[in-house]
Amino acid sequence: MNKYPFSSTEEELTKMFDNISSKYDFLNHLLSFGIDFIWRKKVIELLTKFSTKKKIQNVLDIATGTGDLALLIAKKFHKTYVIGLDPSKEMLKIARNKIKNNFLKKRIQFVQGYSQNMPFENATFDVVTISFGVRNFQNFHLSFQEIYRILKPMGILEILEFSKPSNPYIKKIYHFYSHSILPRIGNFLSKNNFAYNYLQESIKSFSYCGNKMKKFLKYSGFNPIHSQKLTFGIVSIYLSKKII
Repeated sequence: MNKYPFSSTEEELTKMFDNISSKYDFLNHLLSFGIDFIWRKKVIELLTKFSTKKKIQNVLDIATGTGDLALLIAKKFHKTYVIGLDPSKEMLKIARNKIKNNFLKKRIQFVQGYSQNMPFENATFDVVTISFGVRNFQNFHLSFQEIYRILKPMGILEILEFSKPSNPYIKKIYHFYSHSILPRIGNFLSKNNFAYNYLQESIKSFSYCGNKMKKFLKYSGFNPIHSQKLTFGIVSIYLSKKII
């Protein structure tokens, strides 16, 4: 029996990602104008800067989706074993095909599961990464309790997530694009109205940005060590360490 029950919303989201899995990568790259490649590379760059490569043996990538970040981590840290966790079975099928094509089957494993009930022992991972998955957590506090549990003492948590631009002009342009253009293109190409309407609503309603995210990380037992806004503040990266 699962430690924590899954909500109907979680089941709906999992089904949604299953349904759009075949077009997920294409639409991500198209709708972000390819900037999502740069964002993930920045995640790797900062992880390299704020960690000791020799000590990174085990990495968990939560909400791994089709595995793009997990692949980048494995390619950068050659002696590291990476596990990608995601509830969507269909997304993980695509991720597994990617590791076959990149000859990384021995160093990357994908596991189907939820962030609030992870099938890993205490203090297993040196690093946990989450790329555009935090705002989808349905049990926010439980998920961060689990992340704290499975991280080693002084282990690194790195989050890449949408945030809110502070510049009023950029804010207006971004609001128009994310609420008027993005859903229409996404809905038309994916043939899934729920998916890209949900995307813009989840970005709009997600409030854990900037200082609020840092405060929550401290509350959850982490020490924020670095944060950085990217692309006019559309997204942000947060690095923190587990307090012993």
